[in-house]
Amino acid sequence: MRFILFLVFLVSGFSVTAALPLEKQQFILKKPTPKWFGERIALPPKGFAADLGLKGIEEILFAPGMFKADQPDFFSYVFLFALEAEPVLDVKVLKKELFNYYSGLSKARMENPNLDTSGFGVKVTTVEGNNVSPKGAVNVKNYQAEILWLEPFATKKMQTLYFELQSWQYKGSPYQYLFVCASPQKPDKLLWDTLRTIRASVAIQSKQKE
Repeated sequence: MRFILFLVFLVSGFSVTAALPLEKQQFILKKPTPKWFGERIALPPKGFAADLGLKGIEEILFAPGMFKADQPDFFSYVFLFALEAEPVLDVKVLKKELFNYYSGLSKARMENPNLDTSGFGVKVTTVEGNNVSPKGAVNVKNYQAEILWLEPFATKKMQTLYFELQSWQYKGSPYQYLFVCASPQKPDKLLWDTLRTIRASVAIQSKQKE
């Protein structure tokens, strides 16, 4: 009987793994080269942006030159938010939470909780769909964004970051997913092809017991 139910779910497109609790989901982001590196953290983050209004898991993959200001892929990376169903992601929510995330990151890394963020800015707009989405994604929505913030790791100077954001769900799953490509390079640069390829590679499997 269980096997029959599994076949029904498989044929219908139901994602058994995506229906698991978020902490039991393992996210696969294919590295372009072995030099890419990453980490997994809980949301909201404990070390920064404690007022983030999103709850779930963040899977991050950094370009080799992520923290090296003299490299062409400086501060270029991707991250996947696997989130609870509320709040539903839209332009208003994304604008608010991107500000919370990056202003919190600046304050934490600069070790200044009173850092003046009045000069920070976030722009988010919806865009027409593209053909680069994870397999099995439904209810796909696409956005572009720009953020002006204080880069606190290498330069400690104001920086404009460009973003492509894509949100989606999986059939039969109560969760929502947000994949973000980020770089100070504009989206028409060659580097973005690499970031988009990683987005297309996203897959989920059951997290292995430690």
